[in-house]
Amino acid sequence: YVCFGSLCHLLPKQLAELGMGLEASNHPFIWVIREVDYKGEIVEWLLNEKFEARVKGRGLIIKGWAPQVLILSHQATGGFLTHCGWNSTLEGVCAGVPMITWPMFAEQFYNEKLIVQVLKIG
Repeated sequence: YVCFGSLCHLLPKQLAELGMGLEASNHPFIWVIREVDYKGEIVEWLLNEKFEARVKGRGLIIKGWAPQVLILSHQATGGFLTHCGWNSTLEGVCAGVPMITWPMFAEQFYNEKLIVQVLKIG
């Protein structure tokens, strides 16, 4: 499960690289793209590269908001790529899923230390 919250902004090239990595993993995934990021270059890339068709059946792109607690608590969710926002940190810890951390600003770096160095689940 991949979600960077409502405030974190990735560049279109970063989003495209992330998408290619998810595809190359050959694992099922849910990828949440903020509605404000789902425009311009990234939409062109998704359409031109036929990304959604290539990952159909094992990859789901959600544009906008996702029911994160439900997704994280589902038994099929094997991990969480997170920006380490406080709510996401708590939800991931409570769900008991391993986390891949990618903090971007503010307290997210402290939250990452909690996940990685203290709890050792990231």
